[in-house]
Amino acid sequence: MRGIQCLGVCVVAFVIWMGVTPSHGQQPPEKKPVMETTSMRLASARNVFMNSARGSRIPFDVIQSTLEGWGKFTMVATQDKADIIIQISSNGNSGVQVSSTSQTSPESGHEEKSSSTRKDISPTDITMIVLDARNKRVLWTGTESVKSAMKEKARENNLVDAAEHLAARFHERLDQPIIK
Repeated sequence: MRGIQCLGVCVVAFVIWMGVTPSHGQQPPEKKPVMETTSMRLASARNVFMNSARGSRIPFDVIQSTLEGWGKFTMVATQDKADIIIQISSNGNSGVQVSSTSQTSPESGHEEKSSSTRKDISPTDITMIVLDARNKRVLWTGTESVKSAMKEKARENNLVDAAEHLAARFHERLDQPIIK
């Protein structure tokens, strides 16, 4: 009788063991890769590489110091250590252009020199593009127009204001709830 009980326990243990362990013919269910949304990628980013694509250095410096002040990101020196890449560019460099020409006068035969100056007050735009460092996919982009100004100090202040506004817009994007 005791041998039958032992045999019964062994059979039950064997059946349980077979039910727990996968058989050789079956493969464990395959995990599906999770699609990482733009929001998820931005939320998980910690290391940032920044570069100034073109234009004034002022917007780049303002945005970089703003991002450092948030405490969310760590600036890295190379793209391969970054989670995201931020490119800052500005166009419409307002400034003064001076040109001079010399011509021989047909009436007197003497060389006549002339010069002209031109102040370029074309509108300036600051553009910020945030890329995924792994696949270079655009995660966020924003453009801010800079108010024009005649004086150099006022132009620089307007660049700073526009760069701060652009950084604030990016910060608002980061604060949005993650959509999965």
